[in-house]
Amino acid sequence: MEKMKLLAAFVTIVALMTVAFIPVNMALAQEVNPVRTLPETVERGQTFNVTVTFTAPEDQFNGIGLTDFAPDGWNVTVDGTWCTPTADAVKATGNRAEITWFGEPPGVGFDKGTSFSALYKVTVPGYACAGSHTVNGSLEYWVGPQGSYLENVTGDFEVDVPVYHTPLICCNPKNFSFSATHGDSNPADQTLEISNSGVDTISWSLSDNAAWLSENPTSGSSTGELDTVAVRVDIAGMSAGDYSASITIMAGGADNSPWTVPVSLHINSSTPEISFDPESLSFTAGEGGSNPAPETLEIWNSGVDILNWTLSDDASWLIENPTGGSSVGERDTVAVRVDIAGMSAGDYSADITINATGAGNSPQKVPVSLHIGTGAPEISFNPKSLSFTAGEEGSNPANETLEIWNSGVDTLHWTLSDDAAWLSENPTSGSSTGEHDTVVLSVDITGMSDGAYSTSITITAPGASNSPQTVPVALYVGGIGPPSPAQFTITGLDVTPEQVPPGQPVTVSAQVTNTGDSEASYTVNLTVNGQVEQTKTVTLAPEAMETVTFTVTKETPGSYTISIGDLTEEFTVVAPSWLNRYWWMIVVGIAAVVLLAYLLWRKRAV
Repeated sequence: MEKMKLLAAFVTIVALMTVAFIPVNMALAQEVNPVRTLPETVERGQTFNVTVTFTAPEDQFNGIGLTDFAPDGWNVTVDGTWCTPTADAVKATGNRAEITWFGEPPGVGFDKGTSFSALYKVTVPGYACAGSHTVNGSLEYWVGPQGSYLENVTGDFEVDVPVYHTPLICCNPKNFSFSATHGDSNPADQTLEISNSGVDTISWSLSDNAAWLSENPTSGSSTGELDTVAVRVDIAGMSAGDYSASITIMAGGADNSPWTVPVSLHINSSTPEISFDPESLSFTAGEGGSNPAPETLEIWNSGVDILNWTLSDDASWLIENPTGGSSVGERDTVAVRVDIAGMSAGDYSADITINATGAGNSPQKVPVSLHIGTGAPEISFNPKSLSFTAGEEGSNPANETLEIWNSGVDTLHWTLSDDAAWLSENPTSGSSTGEHDTVVLSVDITGMSDGAYSTSITITAPGASNSPQTVPVALYVGGIGPPSPAQFTITGLDVTPEQVPPGQPVTVSAQVTNTGDSEASYTVNLTVNGQVEQTKTVTLAPEAMETVTFTVTKETPGSYTISIGDLTEEFTVVAPSWLNRYWWMIVVGIAAVVLLAYLLWRKRAV
């Protein structure tokens, strides 16, 4: 009997210890239960709602972040006022929606049982393939100081796109990205899938505009089945840098022919190399109001070895955390914050500088803009410009969307106008107290000749501090695409002279050429023995060339390796020889010996 009591006590203690040591995240797993609601069927060009609902599992529910992904290539729109409770921060990046509730002050948060509804909008592209498309995501949260916990969103996860009524090119993926290291082997092949998302049969053919790009096969036909194409890149003879090209899919009778698939190629340098995303940051706040939500900067090494990076900025209102790190390829995340205390309404700009010792492209700059609104309504819109491309078959391009909202106070009453018969907007007016209004833009190319066209949409709003605003719009008809981005090459590295004594300057020069179709700026880094010592920035128009010159002075004898881009030369600082340094002593010595010999000769002669 005594043994049974001891055994029961032991089992009880073990059970209590097991419960005590169960991780909180295990105990709370799946208690929030986020559930997604989707429509069953969506049409090409349609904008539909996605709703995710969940409930606070405990008191002090805080730090809640929903990340949901629409199908690849579909665009999302988010607005905190669409959510219940109103979200504290939202962000839309392509097909990714991020919605956050802080639950401030930290550790307090929402009460148990609070209901949440996260809503965002998804626009189906005009080229969407027929069939089922997947939506997926997760919810991360804290309970008091405990967390973070992560749950996958359940419920609906697919929407169907019906078969198109005429032949339609469907391809996957919608773009390609290759990466390789200079002097190394070619990157692995990637696969392009082509099919007919409509009726009948499409006979397709491929072409590209880059010598380094190839496809196999280059033609085929489909009634709905997937045709597979191997997409290859050959980097032989290419320098480190970023390259862009496109694959064009032609299919007679298809409504969306020709279809263009962008291809990007990044060739790493043979040293560490700074990469970062996004390329710029933008903040908006109201005068005298709270600080805007933090933004995220990602930094990583796209070269070899280890990238040891540090950050600095030139604005007192800008804060980064952390300000340093290291990467062998993984992405380091930096929280970028703005403090507007004491600042007046207006536009401010600054730069975050990324430095990395030994990196071939150090330093890099990240432009940061800050807009502080006035005490009046203010027009805000996105995107800042629009571009349409119509194919050679005469079909109109897919619709685009323009978002307009009030980033100031009170109500913004806006109206739209344009000066082109081929462009139309729906609606042409609206009002906003902060919510984003969506305008559908459509183009009709009937009767238009091949070529490039441009116009602008004017946004006016009585009483707004920045009315009117203009939105540039470009249209390319007949397979004429927008200009390619700037692309820079370095040639003609010259180091003169190749041998110098200590302290004598050496002149280093090279030619920078913009081989792209757009004007842009480029920072030229002068590297000496692997260290960036000087930089110069040039701004070049398409096909323009400029010679950049540096002066280098070294005191220590030895060989020095000069690098600009992928070009390398050397110069040598030569130590003075013993003869060169003490020649005057030798001359004096010889003169003394000659004089002494002459005196002795005269003495003997006497």
